[in-house]
Amino acid sequence: MSSFKSAATSFLGTAVLLTAVAVPALAAPAATSPAKPVAPAVQVQKPQAQGVVITPKTILSETKEHAIKVNVPVISGLEDKAFQAQLNAALLKQAQDAIAETKQGAKENAADAKKYGYDLRPYALDISYEVQSTGKLVSFSVQTYVYTGGAHGMTDVTYYTIANQPKAKQLTLGELFQPGYNYRTILNQLIKQQIKEVNAKEGYEVYSFESIADNQSFSFEKGNLVIHFSQYEIAPYAAGMPSFTISAHRFQNLLKPEIAALLK
Repeated sequence: MSSFKSAATSFLGTAVLLTAVAVPALAAPAATSPAKPVAPAVQVQKPQAQGVVITPKTILSETKEHAIKVNVPVISGLEDKAFQAQLNAALLKQAQDAIAETKQGAKENAADAKKYGYDLRPYALDISYEVQSTGKLVSFSVQTYVYTGGAHGMTDVTYYTIANQPKAKQLTLGELFQPGYNYRTILNQLIKQQIKEVNAKEGYEVYSFESIADNQSFSFEKGNLVIHFSQYEIAPYAAGMPSFTISAHRFQNLLKPEIAALLK
């Protein structure tokens, strides 16, 4: 999925802010394939920002070589129509690139299975999304699950939060906070405290964490700040995609006034 990831990274560099959560929806078929992850309530519409609607564009494809289920979020109602058009185009292209890559890989896999005489394990691609909006922030996540053989598939989640204003503005985690605050140190300490509590409860070191990154994924949920990590980023595969919730009272006074206003 390198082309999909590079496309997403390129777009995020010029257009959007990361945020939200999701869970896998489709695993590889066949009895010999790994068990399916729990399916989410995908596309169930939650309360969204005023005037903004996010609906799915569904693309399905199933053959003996692959199973593809894609729901691309389509955004309407943003004040910045140019940003909206750019965002929708990028989301669709990312999905189309992922579909093309999956189909090509599945075709090559089927040819190898026939050539070398091993059982065909169909490739799988599932793209879904989940919506979460807070105040003037239009937030959603896009999850991509890929299975290409082996013990299990891989899941990647890209987080978006858009300030619904006449001119959309790209934000990073650091841009949320007032100058003069070492937000990374503050957030690191709060995350490490939670990790310490988890490790004590489990009786072993669950996570390997030192510091959040400059481009760390995050979301706002029910007024709280949630820091998200991808698979393998700070823990083994079995730990999934860890997230840590920072209570609102821990960071509200550190926010820039304009960011605090967007959250109301």
